[in-house]
Amino acid sequence: MVVVSIGAILAAIAVPSLRDTLNDFRQKSAHSLLVSDLTQARGEAIKRNVRLLVCVRNAAGDACVSGTDWQAGWLVCLDADADGACDTATAALPNPIIVRPALDAVLTLTGPATPLRFNANSSQGATGSTAVTFTLAGTWSGAVSRVITVAPTGNISKS
Repeated sequence: MVVVSIGAILAAIAVPSLRDTLNDFRQKSAHSLLVSDLTQARGEAIKRNVRLLVCVRNAAGDACVSGTDWQAGWLVCLDADADGACDTATAALPNPIIVRPALDAVLTLTGPATPLRFNANSSQGATGSTAVTFTLAGTWSGAVSRVITVAPTGNISKS
């Protein structure tokens, strides 16, 4: 009986710590995934010599929607005609290139209200005059926010 009591006490101490560790891992994974997708979008814009968009996805995952709540998921798509919307997919050229599902409920991700554009010269935005910031936060006690910044030149930094 004493062993069971000690085991229960140890479990009660370990479970909250394990939950926080798992949440931290979820946050780090989402952070790495977004940085990877931004880097890939920038590289694809250069490689294809065309503008790419990174934006909040709609429910179907085939188009951009406006809004700063990136927790719903995001996508990377071609915008060769520079109209600010994903181009129509073809058999030879699937579009969107990347579609990410919604993040776990313990995470919040905010970013620009309009699609982030990577131009063929690797810069971001129409004029390239302002940096774009994404903030990934956790809803649990002690969570630390992670910030991703895309400079006007297209360089991606994380903190």
